[in-house]
Amino acid sequence: MAAKKKGLNGDQKRKILLILRILLLTAAVLYLLFFLYNNYFVQNKVELYFASADANYLRVEKRTIDEESDLFIQLFEELKAGPENSELTKTIPTASRLLNYELEGKLLTLNFSLELRSNHWGGSTGEIMTVYSIVNTYTALAEVDKVRILLDGKQVETLVGHLDLTEPLMYNQKLTEDN
Repeated sequence: MAAKKKGLNGDQKRKILLILRILLLTAAVLYLLFFLYNNYFVQNKVELYFASADANYLRVEKRTIDEESDLFIQLFEELKAGPENSELTKTIPTASRLLNYELEGKLLTLNFSLELRSNHWGGSTGEIMTVYSIVNTYTALAEVDKVRILLDGKQVETLVGHLDLTEPLMYNQKLTEDN
């Protein structure tokens, strides 16, 4: 005698389809929540670049910023405040101020007070860490590709004598740790 195949009856098929629909709907809701969270609630995280303890590299420190305040000014104030991680070192002289800025296309021109130069601790490595701490922090933003640095509204050749500032600068991956 041949064995009779036992199939699912109509009621069982409806239950399985209902379970599949519930699972699909749950997956869609979870995806939507993940998408909304990443696009609307995580945007106030920024990357700041500070010098490593040996001043050979820049390392990222993520911070949460106030979405209501001016982003470009906030970034500079956070850089000036220094790192929260004790393994990193400050790159911006405390008395320095960002006087103003202008974003034209993807070029950001930052106009700093003269204290950025006059209170700087000097040296070629210190200058590189300061300049690229600024440049890498701002070019980490989607709207900025290049940064021009001015002092008291004037273009300068260098900050403290070592690094050419006559042209806009781009993100420097070679200076970042784990490049």
